[in-house]
Amino acid sequence: MDRISERTGHLVYVLEERTKEKYKLISSQAFMRPVGGGIEWDVPLDRIRPVVE
Repeated sequence: MDRISERTGHLVYVLEERTKEKYKLISSQAFMRPVGGGIEWDVPLDRIRPVVE
């Protein structure tokens, strides 16, 4: 679940941007898909938290 918009869905993949020299992490972007299908959306990975069932 996105903590700000409160949208829920399945985590499809994570895209990480890193430097070439030291392989330092610059940013992480999560790509989510709504339950039941629909249009994917992206959100910074640090805004995603698991949903407790």
